[in-house]
Amino acid sequence: MDAAVVILVLMVVFISVLYLVTVNRLNKERELRREAESREKDQEKINANSGRENNGNAMDLMQSRLTLSQIGPHFIFNSLNAIHYLCEKDTVAAQNAIEDFSLYLRENMDSMKSQVPIPFLQELDHVETYIKLEKLRYGDDLNVEYEIIATDFGVPALSVQAMVENAAHYGLSKKEGGGTIKIISLEGRDNWCVQVIDDGVGFDPDSDVTDGRSHTGIRNVRALLRTMCNGTLDIISSPGKGACVMIRIPK
Repeated sequence: MDAAVVILVLMVVFISVLYLVTVNRLNKERELRREAESREKDQEKINANSGRENNGNAMDLMQSRLTLSQIGPHFIFNSLNAIHYLCEKDTVAAQNAIEDFSLYLRENMDSMKSQVPIPFLQELDHVETYIKLEKLRYGDDLNVEYEIIATDFGVPALSVQAMVENAAHYGLSKKEGGGTIKIISLEGRDNWCVQVIDDGVGFDPDSDVTDGRSHTGIRNVRALLRTMCNGTLDIISSPGKGACVMIRIPK
């Protein structure tokens, strides 16, 4: 392995470690802040302002949990493996993958600070970066189609990306030969709608059976939508028939 490849590998490892350390520090700081606020809060003097503050703290916690659920050690490990392979085969592709990986981690860290919806196109950019990284792993088994009609609205950070990740990991990766994810955005009379549709293995949304699917991520996205923009998340799916996730944002 030549010096350039070694440098590339070390850069990726450094970025990954820095990301994990930063996320851990931010979460500890938030926990300490929430504990301090809890001690100082006078239960007999709760008013509208404190209600808004508590609402902000709840969004902080949900956003942190969503961020961590979407960037677990398995994702970093798989990305590092793919980049390591590229370092030996195609250094230019490896450099591009490192840029995408760095951008993805930075966007995830930025999302932890967000208490208001971000522009849908910004979220879509993050989805596209995520897909580039996953295609390093899945190749032609992961296909993505877009039907973007409406763009002038906001969504909670990571909300669409989390659903695309669920579709890739739990829908297509378990289907022989992979499949396709379709991302659609529409404008209705009363709301905007984002659909994430996959032709994967499907599942029963009402079942309590553990199937490895990130139900925690779904719950966090649903809670963020409700708290941040009064939005909703609905899932239509059944075993063997793929899945359709519908995010609705009221006007």
